[in-house]
Amino acid sequence: MTEDPLIDITKVTEKGQVVIPKEIRDKMGFKQGTRLIVVASDDAVVLQRVEAVAGKIRMKDLLERIKTITSRLSFG
Repeated sequence: MTEDPLIDITKVTEKGQVVIPKEIRDKMGFKQGTRLIVVASDDAVVLQRVEAVAGKIRMKDLLERIKTITSRLSFG
């Protein structure tokens, strides 16, 4: 990672929806209708733009990438 990650807090609604904070949406270029891959590991959920990985990366490689990113985040 070249920059420190943006970190914010959100919550799950009654309907199971999660709001991605505006600063993160803006940085990532997420607009209404942006399609995301949702990957869950033991204690993390990672969102990846579908277009960023479609045809470019295998799922195994994506999971390795996610493990690397989540191992760098420390909330303690």
